[in-house]
Amino acid sequence: MTQNKVTLDSRVVAVTVYTDRAQVTRSVTIHCDKGEHQCVFENLPDTIEQKSIQVNGQGGAILRDVAFRQVYFSDIADGTAQQLQLEAQTVSDNISEVDDKISQIKKEKKFVDAITESLTSNTEKSTINQLDPEKWISMVEFYRAKLSDLDQQQREAQYTKRDLDNEHKKLLQQIQAAGRQGKMRNQVEIVIDCMAEGEQSIELSYIVSGAQWQPFYDLRVSGETRRMELSYNGVIHQNTSESWEGVRIKLSTAQANVDGQQPELSPWRVNEYRPPAVSDSRGIRLKRSKSQPSEPLMQQMMPPPAPVADGEAWGNDVLCGEAMAGGAPMAAPASTVETKTSSVVFNISGENTIPNDNNAHKVTILIEDFSAAFRYSCVPKLSPYAYLKARVKNTTPYPFLAGETNIFMDNHFVASAHMELVAPSETFWTYLGIDESMKVEHKFIKCHKNEAGMFSKVVSYNYQYQFEITNNKSATEEIVVWDQLPIAGHEKIDVKLLEPEYKQDSERLKLNEYRYIEWLFTPAAGEKLVIPFKFSVEHPVDMQIEGLE
Repeated sequence: MTQNKVTLDSRVVAVTVYTDRAQVTRSVTIHCDKGEHQCVFENLPDTIEQKSIQVNGQGGAILRDVAFRQVYFSDIADGTAQQLQLEAQTVSDNISEVDDKISQIKKEKKFVDAITESLTSNTEKSTINQLDPEKWISMVEFYRAKLSDLDQQQREAQYTKRDLDNEHKKLLQQIQAAGRQGKMRNQVEIVIDCMAEGEQSIELSYIVSGAQWQPFYDLRVSGETRRMELSYNGVIHQNTSESWEGVRIKLSTAQANVDGQQPELSPWRVNEYRPPAVSDSRGIRLKRSKSQPSEPLMQQMMPPPAPVADGEAWGNDVLCGEAMAGGAPMAAPASTVETKTSSVVFNISGENTIPNDNNAHKVTILIEDFSAAFRYSCVPKLSPYAYLKARVKNTTPYPFLAGETNIFMDNHFVASAHMELVAPSETFWTYLGIDESMKVEHKFIKCHKNEAGMFSKVVSYNYQYQFEITNNKSATEEIVVWDQLPIAGHEKIDVKLLEPEYKQDSERLKLNEYRYIEWLFTPAAGEKLVIPFKFSVEHPVDMQIEGLE
């Protein structure tokens, strides 16, 4: 049967971006007569993963064949490459002009040096004795000024040449890349069998590398309302060799680079090592020498197949002979969230343009408002400030991925920070900066050394500190005070907490494995707390210790 060959003028309409790649969907609508048609998608990206290609459509035609091809050309017909070559030639001419200028400057410097040497050399023809002091000084000043001017001109010319060399190098790289693109282009050819004359909508989707996205957050907290507005953004980078202009964007949390199937164990055997015999070129079995390495214990695993989103992997056995579904095309998605079994997909509202420039392009995923509980935290031993924190519960049905944040308090920038992964219904904390209305003081009271009696076998050091917390806020606030006990590095060194009294962790007092102490206090408005902190360190008399303050 005769086939009509059609080059499709398709455009990118949708992109799903993963953390290290993207799934691109192209769409085109054509008018077909009854019969078979060979349709070609041209100029596909260099980074396309062949095994990820899928073809779908609607209009009642039957998909007969799908083939990926790399078409080679003998010449570069790309106008962009020709323009780059013209630019490179212009830059090369400019470099030649600068080289000539540098050469001329060097000659002038040699000429000035030669004149000076002839005037100052002690020869019979020297005119140095004919110069009076004023003329001598004028000659020296002229020499110095002229050389200084020539040195400055040479430096400026060398700086210009350096910039031109860098520009020329970049243009040559772009020409080389354009040449590769011109000599080899990726195509997908499909054969469809139209049952009747009419419109056919065809979609081609494929995975490309060179694309990624990361979350980025703006956290805006109001001290008056004690609420947090969280702006959840996606920062997209892509250099896939094609630009995405006016497309629907989805951001997926799926780990596309991880095989979805659980790896399986293989038997692990331990046996006596017996060097395998090897044969020489005549087929004679030889004993392996000690210098020859043995075979690896484990074979390398084959790399997992490329991931395919929202569909099965392509193949003629799957696609060929199936009728394309009819009906209305899918509507453009609103700004919504799809929660799947093992991932979340964010549908970005509207149409977005992401150029092929590998620069950061930010899209807004969502903006949510949360109630925030405030708490202060301080480490008086290290800092005289109280740090305000906000505790927020993720009440959304989707996770907040780990990412960088900008934090604002009452519309003032506070800091940049890193947010860890926050699952739905999980609580997270964020620092909001210092608040000097909560005053913190740390005082060393005394250290008493005790060697009781002449027969004492131990030495005891009793340390006493005092913390003062003053709440100058207009309401009762929570504040956590942190300090620490020394960690004994020897079984004969004994460290005891004397005050506060501690038996086990409670809501008010906690002691962790690193001997960090965490107190929780709730001072009323205007209240001043005086908090004693005492501990002792004992060790044998004949032992010398280190590490105490």
